Amino acid sequence: MAKAPKKYQIEDTIMIDKIYPIGNKNMPNNISKLKNCIEKFVHERHDELYDYAPMKRIFFTKKDRQAFFTAIGVKEKDVSDILPELYYWKEDELQACKDEFSITMMMILRYLIKNKRDPKIIELAYMYLAFSGKFYASCHYQFFRYPPKKEVMDYVVNYMMSQKFDLAKYKSLWGAIKSLTSTWIDTYKDELCADDITDERVVYIIHQLYNRIYAFMRNIAKLYYEANDKKLYINAESDDYSKDNYRIANNNSTVAAAITEKTMVYMTSTQVNLTTCYQVSSSGVDPKEIKAIFENIMNSDNEHLDQLRYVINVLIVDFMKNYPQEQDITGTKFIAHSITMKPNSKDKDILKMKEVVHGWLNTSERYKSIKTQMTKNNYYKAILGYIAITVNKANK
Repeated sequence: MAKAPKKYQIEDTIMIDKIYPIGNKNMPNNISKLKNCIEKFVHERHDELYDYAPMKRIFFTKKDRQAFFTAIGVKEKDVSDILPELYYWKEDELQACKDEFSITMMMILRYLIKNKRDPKIIELAYMYLAFSGKFYASCHYQFFRYPPKKEVMDYVVNYMMSQKFDLAKYKSLWGAIKSLTSTWIDTYKDELCADDITDERVVYIIHQLYNRIYAFMRNIAKLYYEANDKKLYINAESDDYSKDNYRIANNNSTVAAAITEKTMVYMTSTQVNLTTCYQVSSSGVDPKEIKAIFENIMNSDNEHLDQLRYVINVLIVDFMKNYPQEQDITGTKFIAHSITMKPNSKDKDILKMKEVVHGWLNTSERYKSIKTQMTKNNYYKAILGYIAITVNKANK
């Protein structure tokens, strides 16, 4: 793709004059810390990043942002204070152009390329940017509000994708995104490092990365929804993998997965709600302690988010099993069923869910000091109650 001609209608250089120096003043000493930060992000999401298709959300959490700014020795607020000076700040603009992480990461890329740093750290940096919240995650959510069904995506990858699709060519999500992102950086690296680059052109380059990931996701989604509408599924219970036998039912587990994912998106994009914590806290339960437990989950590593996804899914599936005729997951019946203790259950998922929730509760010193079982039970019900109410909010 040919580069657009340099036409600077707006000569502002706030990013280069103010954010670039902040982001890179400590970089010579912090490159190894940045590398470790990115490698940790990749390691924690290895399965999702190297999947055969964009199957799952790849969350970029508050904890990830904090780790990045800590690694480069910058206070995020220092960048936040500058952003309102950008010429487009009060206009309707792509969120990546108004995001502290995205803008700072662009300036880090400029530094790494301009100073001819190790190509490996440059590659890690632009892949980190591509898979951050305002790029890949944003595009994935736009096209897949609910997670893709594996059986449909299997059909798409096996029978509908030609080699013109990077996903078919490189056999993994990481490989496909690396291909389009490396082309992007090769196209614009000279301009990004130019002494006369303006904010307007940095914004243009950001848009170019976003547009490439957007088009990548759109092209896959187009085939996916075509296959889904025509009921072209892989029959997971059959040994017959002929093209005419790709079928599977849209059962409760699929519906539950969709509700679960919508709830996860809601919970990772909003603050823990103290009012809801008060709402679910009965005798002996400190609402602020419930809030602290959930904040610990949301700001922790990917393992805790996977645990949260698991608990949400167990609650939904268990409700569907017990109330097969009940269509409304957002009613009070779901909340009531979710906080029921179920002491005699032999269901493996219920037992594992209890183990997970007790693990969360045991991060609280206050909870561990409680002597009465009734109060401990109230804490357990408060955790499940908060999740159940949030499922309601996310899916109404």
